[in-house]
Order: sequence, then structure tokens, then C-alpha cells
Amino acid sequence: MKHTLPEILARLIVTFFGLFMLALGIDLTILADLGTDALTSPALAASTLLEPHYPFFTVGNTLICLHVLLVLMQIALLRRNYAPVQLLQVLMSLTLGFMVDALLPCVKQLPVPDYTAQLGYTLLACVVCAFGIFSFVKANLVPLPAEGFCLALSRTFKLKFSLVKVGLDCVMVILAIIFSLIFLGTVVGVREGTLICASTIGLIIGLFFHIFPYWDKLFAAVGHRIRAEKEDCFE
Repeated sequence: MKHTLPEILARLIVTFFGLFMLALGIDLTILADLGTDALTSPALAASTLLEPHYPFFTVGNTLICLHVLLVLMQIALLRRNYAPVQLLQVLMSLTLGFMVDALLPCVKQLPVPDYTAQLGYTLLACVVCAFGIFSFVKANLVPLPAEGFCLALSRTFKLKFSLVKVGLDCVMVILAIIFSLIFLGTVVGVREGTLICASTIGLIIGLFFHIFPYWDKLFAAVGHRIRAEKEDCFE
């Protein structure tokens, strides 16, 4: 289906809003210090090791590196079937990483007096991340690199997407645990909060789909309104 320019702009705005919310949610999990989501956990572990010696490797930049690696793996899997428009995933990754680093100092100003507050921030992070992912999905431009990789893997090997996604999450968590134990001597980025994120974010996204069933009509309405205004100008 061909979209009008105003529709595409509306989708871009919603996409970047979704990335902002996702970055905020990631930073809230870092603040809570009860473990991050599966994909962020290896990036946080690597950043904890590298950033003190190499300042470039912030959480955001390390997350960008991980996302770019997932994009390269998509290209390797799909080869000629890889659509060039999917390279926009790199732009989305750069934006997300920048937002994570930009928002983190502000988020870290929030007080965390006790374990109850940590749990509260983790639950809030789940809601914020879920709304960010929901917005990104509904904008329907390109998938996030992790989802894009899972789609490529399921398409290449005829596997069920949901199983591939669960498998990728498990691999990321295992990598974070092994990496942090070997190089840091303790587990970083994986705790009960990781389990909370894994078990609730998907459910909350599903809830948002029920709460906002007409979200898609927002983009069409933008296109129709612009077209109507143009027609009025020539009447």
C-alpha cells in the first residue's frame, strides 16, 4: 500500500516517539538495578567492563554495536532477499542508543531509597518500554534489529517467529551472565527484573493493542486531512 508523504511523516514521528519511550524504559531498568530486558543485558555487562577504560563504550553505544551486529547477521542470512529499506534499522539503532545515553543522567537523578522503589521503577519501565514498542510496531516502518533478525532467521529456516524470539532472548541473557562472570566476577544486567520484563512487557503490549484499536486510523486520517485541505484550496 502506497502512503502519502504526510502519512509517512506521521509514522516517522510515532516511530521516534516509540524509540524515546523505549530508551526511557531501558534507563529506568538501569536505575532500578534489578536487571534489564534480555537484549540490553549483554550491552550493559559489556559497557560496565569497557566504559571505565574506553569512554566510547557507553550503554547506548554498546547497544548500537549489538544492534548493528544483528543487522549484519540479517544481511548474511537473507543475502539477495534483504530489502535495502531495512537498513533504516541502523538509523533507528543510532537514535535509540543516543537517546539511552542522553536520558540516563537525568533518570539517575531519581531517588531509589529501597527495594520497593526498585521494583516500582522496574514495573514502570515495563509499561514505558511496552508503550514504546507498541508505538514503534504500529508506525510500521521497519522492525527493530532484534525483531528483524528473528524474522530473517524464521524466514530462512522456516521456524516459528515466537520461538526464535524466545530463543534470542535466552541467548542474550546467557551471554550476559557468562560475559559478566568471566570478566567482572559477578552477574551484571540479569536479575529478577529481567524475568519481570520478559514476563510482562509482551502482555502489556497486547493490552495496548486492545486499548488503542484504532491507532492505524491516525495515519490515514493525517493523509486524508492534508488531501482535503489541498482540494479546498483549488475549489
